[in-house]
Amino acid sequence: MLEFRGVSKAFGGRTVVPTFDLTIATGEVTVLLGPSGCGKTTILRMVAGLETPTQGEIVVDDLVLTEQTLPDVRRRLGYVIQEGGLLPHLNAARNVTLMARHEGWSRERRESRLSELVEMTRFPVEALDRYPIEISGGQRQRLSLMRALFLSPQLLLLDEPLGALDPMIRAGLQRDLKEVFRRTRATVLLVTHDLIEASWFADQVCVLEDGNIVQRGAFADILERPATNFVREFVNSQVVAK
Repeated sequence: MLEFRGVSKAFGGRTVVPTFDLTIATGEVTVLLGPSGCGKTTILRMVAGLETPTQGEIVVDDLVLTEQTLPDVRRRLGYVIQEGGLLPHLNAARNVTLMARHEGWSRERRESRLSELVEMTRFPVEALDRYPIEISGGQRQRLSLMRALFLSPQLLLLDEPLGALDPMIRAGLQRDLKEVFRRTRATVLLVTHDLIEASWFADQVCVLEDGNIVQRGAFADILERPATNFVREFVNSQVVAK
């Protein structure tokens, strides 16, 4: 579903992502794990077409990502950023249905899909008429997820989707989000610096350091043979806690 072939990215002569190769199978949840500034978000932004690789190519569902194929690729993916990216002048329902209205969906089709997603994400129906400033942080993230899922994307990109939330709200959303992954069967690329979150979601974990994948595999294997100080510090903290 997603392949990076010799992808790199530099800004002003500074390399943020060195040569990056990765293949993600259809239906797989892959987590890019690492500290802030290690290149995780840049990788996601390149898939979404918000940044252009300096070298190499990205392939989404057999389509090489170019300026010409970008519109088709974007129809196949949903993108959730940490801050949600909701438009403040639109209420919840209009935020969620934005792309469907742009694509010319009928009102009946939009309302049917909206009802499905309200149930799937457990978003309160009574909040659909409210504006982003009038709902909680957890509700805003559910709303952003609904918008990303609205066109039934084959690929879902999530950039620290729960990072700014209160721990109790975050725990509930983690459970619901995992269920959403199961029900949609989408291929997922999720960015986080939270190892607990990585363990909860990932089929495959890629540990990044300075834009390089330094370790890849199941979460248990990552903990058993930590390759970076970032992971070692987490392992040590768990030992101390016990």
